[in-house]
Amino acid sequence: MRWMKAVYVAAGLALLAWILAGVDLDLALDSLLGIGWGLVLVLFIYLVAFHIDTMAWHLAILRLPLTARWSYVVWRIRMVGEAFNMVLPAGGFGGEPLKAVLLKEHHAVSYREGTASIILARTVNLIALVGFMLVGLIILADHEQIPEGFAWMALGGFAFLAFGIGVVFAAQRYRVTSATGSALMRTRLGRALGAAMESIRDVEDRLHHYYLERPKRFLPALTLSFLNWVVGALETYAILHLLGQPVSFAEAWMIEAVAQMVRAVTFFVPANLGTQDGIFILLCAMVTGKPEIGVAVAAVKRLRELIFVIWGFALGSMYSVRGLLRKAAAEDAAPPSVQEPEGGPTDEKQS
Repeated sequence: MRWMKAVYVAAGLALLAWILAGVDLDLALDSLLGIGWGLVLVLFIYLVAFHIDTMAWHLAILRLPLTARWSYVVWRIRMVGEAFNMVLPAGGFGGEPLKAVLLKEHHAVSYREGTASIILARTVNLIALVGFMLVGLIILADHEQIPEGFAWMALGGFAFLAFGIGVVFAAQRYRVTSATGSALMRTRLGRALGAAMESIRDVEDRLHHYYLERPKRFLPALTLSFLNWVVGALETYAILHLLGQPVSFAEAWMIEAVAQMVRAVTFFVPANLGTQDGIFILLCAMVTGKPEIGVAVAAVKRLRELIFVIWGFALGSMYSVRGLLRKAAAEDAAPPSVQEPEGGPTDEKQS
């Protein structure tokens, strides 16, 4: 498995090298350095998007009250998990188990509920992405500078991705895994996997319950996830303007939509090395006529990721220290209810 990851990384880097072969890197560096303090604005916009996405995940954790104090707890855990997602060679999923562990160990949210909330947040995010990409493809199809062949390739990628997301949602909504598991339980293999099948069934029941019986959480989560993608387009719009390449917001939406589609399709490439950067370079070259601008955009995105990875690891180290102090003090076992976050209890009701 490790050698496959190495192959994916090598292929992505080879693709990036091929794209960069005809780019004036000195000009790209000059453009990047010219952004100056504008990087603070980019970080702020991304922080807003990150917070919006965190709110969508919070809505999927049914045991946690929807209060500002708990929102900070969920945000902090997500920061740690996403930092690991970016650096572990696990297709952007390496930090997901860590989120469930932190919820369980520090806030008494069961592994099953934590896992269900993570799956829900991912699925809702992808459903919203379909709508976001669809708007981007409509803009792309009408853009004069986009080659027809590229537009058809993008449409094919969208159809493939939308179909896959639809299958995942349908499987959760209609509890396909549970139905299959019930039939499997009648076999010797199924009986041997009884405990595992029971865990899967429990998680799937939680997903089904959320979709059908929690519209006051599901619909706002879907809206927030879509808004998260729109703010991502705003980030791309701001970066291009800071680089001295004013584009329309529609063009920034198109660039971000296609880039996110490529990221989703090539999720198996660690950190989307080469694929994410290459698509920004290609699209920016088509829209602005300057591939160097695409290099600068990709570099700003990577720099922003690096800053958030460092931030996430710093928060992760705080969790480790807190755990050691807790064990050293030999505190009493936590009550069965959800453990309150730092700062005192809250009396706000759960939605």
